[in-house]
Amino acid sequence: MTLTPTYVAEEETGGPDFTICTLVRSQEKYDRLLQSFCAVGFGPGNSEFLAADNRDANRFDGYTWQSALLTRARGRFVVFCHDDIELLEAGRINLLAALKDLDRTAPDWLLAGVAGGRYRPDKHHRRFLRMRISDPWGTDRVMGSVPGRVETLDECFILMRRSRPVLPSYDLSGFHFYGPDLCLQAELQGGSAWAIDFHLRHHGQGTKDDSFAECRDRFIAKYARIFPGRSLHCTTGVVTFPTEAPSDLK
Repeated sequence: MTLTPTYVAEEETGGPDFTICTLVRSQEKYDRLLQSFCAVGFGPGNSEFLAADNRDANRFDGYTWQSALLTRARGRFVVFCHDDIELLEAGRINLLAALKDLDRTAPDWLLAGVAGGRYRPDKHHRRFLRMRISDPWGTDRVMGSVPGRVETLDECFILMRRSRPVLPSYDLSGFHFYGPDLCLQAELQGGSAWAIDFHLRHHGQGTKDDSFAECRDRFIAKYARIFPGRSLHCTTGVVTFPTEAPSDLK
């Protein structure tokens, strides 16, 4: 038997502009999302849409659905978003322009989103967030300056280049802190995360139930070994890693 390998000499540049990946729990919310994307220029000629199907059971969690969909993505840029977002006036052309500008000013960027915590601010305060977003707390809320570097991103909308993928941790699970996890993974890879000016509406309010606390504890236990003593600014609050990891993790 003769084997015929394929020799790759350069990055693949074909495919649509965007792959829109969504973690779907509600068909009604997802239909609204699809309609809003279509209304501002995302269509079959320039975008593809993939859905992680959690409509009748949690087949995926926050740390598994991205990897599953990324293997099928063909777009130059891959968006990971919640089913409860809705695009407003900003569309495909605006997003491409924002990313082109990011390529120019921050060529090491690996992740982009619409809301996050400023990168290593001097003080700990909620005003040290960066965002432009409409949500249950207000319309067209602006905090900090965008575009701007962040150390975490809200999970409602996170984007990466398919040619420079960032994968979530395999040793974490659940539906919380996977945005901050991605950002720290990007940082460890030598890249950066940015909040960009791409106004959208996030209808979700987030939950802080027992599962939130459990995910937070596991997240802290992991990264305390890597970033001891660091305070990480998230949209849900400040997380501080202890100076020394718990004895059972040493």
